[in-house]
Amino acid sequence: MDPTSLSGLSARRAAVEDLAALQALWMENGLPWEALGEYLNEFQVTVDDSGLITGAIGLLIEGGQALLHTEAVRPGTDADVSRAALWRRVQIVARNQGVERIWTQEDADYWRASGFSPVPPPLVERAPASFLKSADAWLACDLMDPERAKAMINEQLAIMEAQRLQAAEEFQRKVRIFRIAAILLAFGVLVLCVWLLYRVVQTPGMLKRLLGS
Repeated sequence: MDPTSLSGLSARRAAVEDLAALQALWMENGLPWEALGEYLNEFQVTVDDSGLITGAIGLLIEGGQALLHTEAVRPGTDADVSRAALWRRVQIVARNQGVERIWTQEDADYWRASGFSPVPPPLVERAPASFLKSADAWLACDLMDPERAKAMINEQLAIMEAQRLQAAEEFQRKVRIFRIAAILLAFGVLVLCVWLLYRVVQTPGMLKRLLGS
């Protein structure tokens, strides 16, 4: 079974072919549908066994943060069943892209029951600037345990430090090789000069010939 399938619904990413159906869904929910095509790749949808789209929600990812937005559910369907399938899908997508926190202003009780907690107004400033902020209350859900997140950061820092040290060692190795080559070249020039001087001393008239006299 599809891991994002729940209660007869399956969740997947929205495709270009879904645009007309999603625009109709947006109109049914009183949402602005005209510019939907520009943001289609942000949306996850639920479909029933017949392939009918029953719900959708947007997921905008910015680094380790994500915004859950613009929920739409087909009238007459169980909204929480659709939300459950979407939430399973959203968590998979978000975790696969390294998201640590999901923000939302969706106000359905389902989201609070699924781990989203109110965010105090001063902490709202931690949300990325691209998440259009309004006066509505914000909720957030942390996908990663803070200690695990800290451990992963420390691991990444350790890897970066090891790479830096390796690069520095490689640079020093190249410098040593260059120095040895320079010393050997200088020694060769010195030997050649000594040999030429020796030849000049040992061969009468050679200095005059070298000078063209």
